[in-house]
Amino acid sequence: MNSLINLATVHKDLHEYELAAPLYEKAIEARAKLEGENSMNVAMAKAMAAGAYRDMGKYDIAEAYLKDAYLRVAMEFGEDNVSAAVILNSMGMLYKK
Repeated sequence: MNSLINLATVHKDLHEYELAAPLYEKAIEARAKLEGENSMNVAMAKAMAAGAYRDMGKYDIAEAYLKDAYLRVAMEFGEDNVSAAVILNSMGMLYKK
């Protein structure tokens, strides 16, 4: 699963978003099956996928993924968790050009 995330991130960094997004989706699905829907790894994979969707101009998907990731992290670890703060920052920057 880390390999999928890493490969997706390489494609995202190369601005190959159409290749990155499906890899993030596969990683999210695999982690959810292995660890459960509410795992921190699923939340962080969704937050990473949101970046690819944002860069593709698919803001509605990116926003939904960030909201979902934030809720999972905040419910599990509290709103003061560092990962929750990072996701909130991404939400704040979502529509910034």
